[in-house]
Amino acid sequence: MMEGVSFVVPVHNGARCIRETLDAIRAQDDGRPMEIIVVDDHSDDGSSEMLKALAEQRALKIVVAEERGAAAATNAGIRAARFPIICQVDQDVVVGPGWMRLLVSELEDPTVGAAQGYFASDRDATLCARAMGLDLEQRYAAIDGRETSHVCTGNAAYRAEGLRRIGLLDEAFGYGYDNDISYRLRAAGYRLTFCRSARSVHRWREGLAGYLVQQYGFGYGRLDIVAKHPRRVTGDSVSPAGMMAHPLLMMAAVGGLAGALVMAIVGGPWRLVASGALALIAVLAVERLAAGIAACRRFRDPAALLFPILHLGRDLAWVAAIAMWSARRLFGRPSKPSHSMRARTRTGIIVGHEIARPARPQRILGLIPAHNEAANLAAVVAELRERRPDLDILVVDDGSTDATPELMDRLDVRWLRFPERLGIGSAMRAGLRYATRLRYDVVVRMDGDGQHRANEIGALLVPIQEGRADVVLGSRYAGSNVERARIIRIAERVLAACLSALTGRRVTDPTSGFCVMGPRAVRVLAEHHPTGYPEPELRLFLSRNALSVVEVPVRERSRLSGKTSLTPRRVTAAGARVALALIIVPLRGRVGVPAGD
Repeated sequence: MMEGVSFVVPVHNGARCIRETLDAIRAQDDGRPMEIIVVDDHSDDGSSEMLKALAEQRALKIVVAEERGAAAATNAGIRAARFPIICQVDQDVVVGPGWMRLLVSELEDPTVGAAQGYFASDRDATLCARAMGLDLEQRYAAIDGRETSHVCTGNAAYRAEGLRRIGLLDEAFGYGYDNDISYRLRAAGYRLTFCRSARSVHRWREGLAGYLVQQYGFGYGRLDIVAKHPRRVTGDSVSPAGMMAHPLLMMAAVGGLAGALVMAIVGGPWRLVASGALALIAVLAVERLAAGIAACRRFRDPAALLFPILHLGRDLAWVAAIAMWSARRLFGRPSKPSHSMRARTRTGIIVGHEIARPARPQRILGLIPAHNEAANLAAVVAELRERRPDLDILVVDDGSTDATPELMDRLDVRWLRFPERLGIGSAMRAGLRYATRLRYDVVVRMDGDGQHRANEIGALLVPIQEGRADVVLGSRYAGSNVERARIIRIAERVLAACLSALTGRRVTDPTSGFCVMGPRAVRVLAEHHPTGYPEPELRLFLSRNALSVVEVPVRERSRLSGKTSLTPRRVTAAGARVALALIIVPLRGRVGVPAGD
């Protein structure tokens, strides 16, 4: 009979990925005894409720941890495990077909205490996330043979007897507990192996800010490791000596620049010191560029060319970690797991809307901001009523000077009217406030010019109803290519690239006005929807406040009649505002996002 396997998955704020992770684990079933243990470490993003709902649908054992960090949560799962093999998978890791079978076969050798799988890059991820994956794959390529000195938890199989023999994971660590347990297993006489064919995908933190925060934690955890295992100052198989030297050289360069600044203030020979420091940074950048070019050629992915930027940023994050760690040591403050491993920010939908479906049908409001759309509005309303009779309709007249005000009474719709034009963003905010006061659950925005098709609303509602998004945007470019004026398409692509870089999510249509907003988004945007020309700024705002966004392909349609109200002057002003938003919005503080109904 095949040996049984216990999967242990620690979860803290994992609503964004955990369903996909658990589905991939269930697909590993090859007939052997198997259990899935999920350790809920006091999530506040709805993960707890999601796990309870999933446990009703499938064999899933939930262990509640004491909120003492990832190592403690993992230990709680190991203690609850029944079988002799522990497969530990992180909440943001999706294991591939045959992953369990391949790693378990490594443990058939009684001298092997743990076996690690191969983190493959997700080619559909953003540039930053892909670059992180490629960096790891580049380091994997340098590992000679199957033996390794470091097995990364989250993508590994362990011999339960070995873990218990060495006292499980050291709960004093945040980042670094996987290095520590690898070193202790080897010291206890076990071998560690690396199985390249056992593939998995890691959903890396996306965006530069998330990357730097995580790298600060890695650097801080590495110092805790070196304090406990001084011989590991030169790294291990996965984090080699060259990687360990980088932050030390960067620290020397930063110290040199600081010294040059002091010399300049007191009138000393600062130029030579500054030149030396800048030359050292240039050498580090060139070395990373060479590594990026090599990775680009090896893996055929240009994201590797970001290595110089990302890795110099990583070096600076590690320098900050060294400074903070040293200061705490100097003042006698004990190290805590939270010093290095901070929880992910909430990125999912609250499960009140995600899993536990409301007892009553959701109330949906169709919101149409309109300015001088008398020629089109009747046809838009008629199509919406024909295709979606379940929607109530609200038209917000944004200071129209044509016959729009007189038309609204004849259309028998609910309406709000501005005495003068304030812009689409202000019209949206007014409509969303109306929706919150009348307790609508979902709001569908459609333009009054007829460009949006009412029969596509259903596709946009699906991610909201399934709990996969706070906001769903209809993208004219997420599916097939669309013919547009070349200069307009170039401008949109540039804007989409900027938004993708700043949000850490792929943006294909930065100016789409066709969208559906779920309950949380309705409540937040009723008070904070960007004014003026809002679509690009809205994408930044949603990302900054951890409201999840999904794009759904839609078909483009021309205005039914008339000309756009966007004059060259208004387009120029909108462009200036967007450029300013690209700088300011990512730096703003977060607003209070409601946790649920």
